Amino acid sequence: MRGQRDKLEYNRNYNETIRPELGHEFYQTKQWERISEYIKQRDMYTSSVDGRVYGKGDLIVDHLVPRRLLKTSAEQYDVSNLWLLTRSQHNHKTAIENKMSDNKLKHLNRDWWIKVLKD
Repeated sequence: MRGQRDKLEYNRNYNETIRPELGHEFYQTKQWERISEYIKQRDMYTSSVDGRVYGKGDLIVDHLVPRRLLKTSAEQYDVSNLWLLTRSQHNHKTAIENKMSDNKLKHLNRDWWIKVLKD
């Protein structure tokens, strides 16, 4: 129970302090909520990395090419650039992204990410 409470507290703190600084109000819009739900249903609540089915709250809709590198709103909502990851897969992907150049990130494809995130 304590571990779950710690995770909830960390996520609450992250959402209240760090996300707004990074411009993450995008993820609170109605349009994103609709697209996020669409992706979860499209992919049948299945992780794009391990192929396992998860519960509704266990998956994160993630941009293959990071949103900060996308210029237009249409690119940010492009469903072909969205996939489902577990929280731990998403955190691992984000850590890798933070170590890479923007130019390289623009050219990485789904297959490359799956291979890296499975290891």
